[in-house]
Amino acid sequence: MGFMSFFLLGLGSNIKPEDNLTQAASALEQLGRVAATSPALATAPVGETFHHEFRNQLLILECDLPAPMLKHRLQAIEVDLGREPKSPARKTRDRPIDIDILAQAETLESCRHAVPEESYYQSVYQLWCQEENV
Repeated sequence: MGFMSFFLLGLGSNIKPEDNLTQAASALEQLGRVAATSPALATAPVGETFHHEFRNQLLILECDLPAPMLKHRLQAIEVDLGREPKSPARKTRDRPIDIDILAQAETLESCRHAVPEESYYQSVYQLWCQEENV
């Protein structure tokens, strides 16, 4: 067992988001321990090429994979769930799932306080913070 890290992951879907976010979380459990999950928040698509609103969610995964290997595994999960393989055009297309590594930390607490740079994840992060401070 290698050194464990915590990764803040951003999940986004605008094709069957309820199904795909759930399936992605299940697939992530095969890579490590899902330590925390935010609520999924509906967000308007950014750009003219998307046809459906997104649901975005944050998730913290504890695992012993180095970040480059984890990224490779995340891309495999995306393809398994129906996303087209990496290509320049796919950024502008509706997607069953998109999983991004937003931050990496040594502790759950420091990962939990990493604020995502992407605007569509910031609103999810703010909602998550409000929920946990209730």
